[in-house]
Amino acid sequence: MGSTVGRELDFVVDVTFFTKDGFVGTTKYEGKTIRLEFDEDNDGLFLSTEMARRIGVKKGVSVSVIVEDGAAAIAQMRVAAVGKKVRISDPNVYHAIGKEGGAIITVRRN
Repeated sequence: MGSTVGRELDFVVDVTFFTKDGFVGTTKYEGKTIRLEFDEDNDGLFLSTEMARRIGVKKGVSVSVIVEDGAAAIAQMRVAAVGKKVRISDPNVYHAIGKEGGAIITVRRN
């Protein structure tokens, strides 16, 4: 269930399948099931155009990604690209979600 509250996006993510570079999770965003790709390459955050517009970010803007998987982990990163693909490329986020098989994620503009 992806939603916005002010300047943030909230997702409940379940790991769906693994790839050679990481894993893919699914969540709901505006009533539709979407795929979020995760890897540990440290490339940053990739958002859809609609998601970026909702939280008022563009390429290069700093965001916080908060992962709640029993304990909250916070990663600071930059928006790497805005387009169609949704991807979180960060080792801390990757390991926090991967170890639990899912989590609640909040993306917040700094």
